[in-house]
Amino acid sequence: MIHGAGVIVVNKKGEVLMQHRDNKPTIFWPDHWCYPGGSTEANEDFELAARRELEEETGYIADTLYPLIEENYKRTDEEIVRRHIFWTIYDNKQEIKCNEGSEMKFLKLEELEGKKFIPGQKQLCHLAVEQAKAKNLQ
Repeated sequence: MIHGAGVIVVNKKGEVLMQHRDNKPTIFWPDHWCYPGGSTEANEDFELAARRELEEETGYIADTLYPLIEENYKRTDEEIVRRHIFWTIYDNKQEIKCNEGSEMKFLKLEELEGKKFIPGQKQLCHLAVEQAKAKNLQ
């Protein structure tokens, strides 16, 4: 089993930071939207992996990460991935860069409709926004 880690960044408007993946047939889920994340390295702590992936893909260094969910999903090659997902509130200070994919931007939850997503990720974005609102961090 492969382990992955990711971070859903929520801004104060309740929007989520999403990456539009390149449209290359050689990558998993080409031309899909996703939150920043990727595979963990050998013996890497899941939260550290999530932080590393977020910084590598966006240049953003998150302060506090909150655990969201751990679950399995199946990649296009039928490999099972155990994903370890966290969420955080955007500090509105650091610049977000697009270091991976074709674009990186904050989207309103209603803007997620009609876009292609890695399985389950759209629902996780909704869950992260709900948890952010519940913590009164919005």
